[in-house]
Amino acid sequence: MSRHSIGWALYHNELEKLWAHRARVLLIAFILIVLGGSFIVYNSHQSAKTMQRQTIAMMQSQVATLHHQIKQSSGTHKAMLVTELKGDEQGLRQMTSQHNTLNVASQIKMLKTELKHSPLASQGPDREELAQYQSMASHGIRSYNPNAENGFRLAGQVFSNPAMMVFALLAVGLAADRISSEVEGGTLGGLLLHAPYRLKVYLAKLLASLTVIWGFMAAAAVGFFIAGSAFFGIGSAQVPHVVGIRVNILPGSPAQVQVPVQTFHLLPQWSYDLLSLALAMIAMGALVAIALMISILTRSTVIALIIGALLVVSGALSHLLGFFAAWDPVVQLPLMADWTRKATAQFSIHGFSLESGLMVVFTWTAAAIVVGLWYAQRLDV
Repeated sequence: MSRHSIGWALYHNELEKLWAHRARVLLIAFILIVLGGSFIVYNSHQSAKTMQRQTIAMMQSQVATLHHQIKQSSGTHKAMLVTELKGDEQGLRQMTSQHNTLNVASQIKMLKTELKHSPLASQGPDREELAQYQSMASHGIRSYNPNAENGFRLAGQVFSNPAMMVFALLAVGLAADRISSEVEGGTLGGLLLHAPYRLKVYLAKLLASLTVIWGFMAAAAVGFFIAGSAFFGIGSAQVPHVVGIRVNILPGSPAQVQVPVQTFHLLPQWSYDLLSLALAMIAMGALVAIALMISILTRSTVIALIIGALLVVSGALSHLLGFFAAWDPVVQLPLMADWTRKATAQFSIHGFSLESGLMVVFTWTAAAIVVGLWYAQRLDV
């Protein structure tokens, strides 16, 4: 048997073992992640709509009360009430417009008017918004609800937010026992009959784990689109997202952000979804490589799973690490958050970018694979 056929046989064998041992887990995880996640989002949106209606009703009542009080007052007190009324009416208009379907042409006209009367230094957000609405108009989108979820939007958002840690736990569960279970089950000796090809044994386990988790993520993306479409509607594939270097931390004020003028790019929804999925797969590949490395180093399934779980949990605590959070591989799981600069705003670290995130991911992946291969050469029963 040639080396190529041995490598393929090892890979095929690992896939069969993974499927035999993890098929039920994957099916349950798919149902919980896709249907459960979509249902949670649906319920949260329904609750938000209820709260919004209650808030609007309260503000409308307050505005009506102010109108009545203005009629009954005079002088300085009346002037104060008029000022308060203007502020409340403006807040009411903003709250109503943020949760209603907007006319694209009207928004373009309004934003162009605002840009004529606003200083250049503060035009960044309006220029971004104007570019989005102009892109929609060019694709025939006449109305748009900026807060409405849909099948396209839900699928892309899942792979660009911290919910990726759920997939990370699944990846650790898939890869952390690939070698340690062979040691504990006494089946490693059979594999090592191919002693000259020990590196192929390790690579077969790595590639099989990647195949399963990547296939699961692709299936989940389709599932999110279908579930999101059922809960919220399909939506448009051409609604643009703003990405690129667009927010900077103000010196001395970590909690504030500034949007520079014309330093952004627009991605249509379908492109945003595919890139979010692709970047998430790259980052998840790093975690699989790390989990497999832990498995071969510890030779204990329990210890490997504990260390892997602690690594995933570190992503939720990384805000305590300051700048070093950028080097936590779990923080880099939603790489699209680096490109949209959500990570910059979340961690108040100016250094977050897609390039730096990819560098961190590839560094961890290369280190994990090198250490794993080095140990695999010395692998023994």
